[in-house]
Amino acid sequence: MYYTYPMHQIFIFSGSNHYAIFEEKKRWVKSFIDKHGEENYLRLESKGLTVRSLIDEASVAPFIAQNRLIIVDGPLKCEKPEADQLLKQIHPGVVLLFMVSLGSDRKEKLPADMKEIAKIADHRKFYPLSRQALARWMDDECKKHGSSLSVGAKELLMEIAGSDQGMLAQEIGKLSIYACGKPITEKFVEDLAVTSGEREAWRVIDLLAGGKPEEGMQYAQWLLERGDDPNGLWSRILWAVSRLALVWAAADRGLTNFQKIANETGVSPYTAKSLLPCAKRMSRKKLGEVVSFFADMDRDLKTGALRSTVENQEEIKAVIDRSMMEFAR
Repeated sequence: MYYTYPMHQIFIFSGSNHYAIFEEKKRWVKSFIDKHGEENYLRLESKGLTVRSLIDEASVAPFIAQNRLIIVDGPLKCEKPEADQLLKQIHPGVVLLFMVSLGSDRKEKLPADMKEIAKIADHRKFYPLSRQALARWMDDECKKHGSSLSVGAKELLMEIAGSDQGMLAQEIGKLSIYACGKPITEKFVEDLAVTSGEREAWRVIDLLAGGKPEEGMQYAQWLLERGDDPNGLWSRILWAVSRLALVWAAADRGLTNFQKIANETGVSPYTAKSLLPCAKRMSRKKLGEVVSFFADMDRDLKTGALRSTVENQEEIKAVIDRSMMEFAR
């Protein structure tokens, strides 16, 4: 295991694959505690932590064990003299691990303040999986639950969550329980995936933006008749409008690939793909009018200018209808 190599006492885990970093950290901690005991494991937050105080901790010998593990969550500013001092004073039995999660916009680069620590550490980088590797990982996750994914279900799940392994793992676990040993189909994903309600809001928005207000209103009415809560439907439509503004801004700058739009705006790839055609059809003036109108309606609902209660939901139903008409006007 990692702690049998004395030449490597300082490690860095970094990258934008936060799920992989977390899983590897969890594996290290469990393995370490099983062998050396919980009393030899220490977790520190980098915020407010000084290199001097870290050196003090790292110089302490393990308690009746061969090794001691210290994990620092977050980047830590360190100058060269401090890094040299850390390397000199760290106890031979101490393993020091820095966890540095990065956003995709950082291009997997550590903060500049960490460069001196990086020079004396074993730096392990965790990148998002390629689509093929992600598909293989999803199959492995299904096997853990005694289930399997159809090709269509796998593609749809990847469209919804992109490369977010945390969300995919959660959805696969839920879908596996529902499938009861049967293959997970695309229909299961459509019915149970976390964003199924959001897709319905996208459908409403797409009909309105496509100049089909009557169809949009009929679809919304069908959702309400099906038992959807009007407040929930309004929240999802409002959410879709806010994401529409982000996608529109990216498209206005010339981005046409939904994956690139997702990376730049922070929306999921599935959201970007669904809203991009709608965004391309709208003018800047129209987008401003729609966003302002929806914001005004939501403000009036929250401040009581428009009243909607659990017992009387006609007001919010009227708001949904009015907003749809404004969208298509």
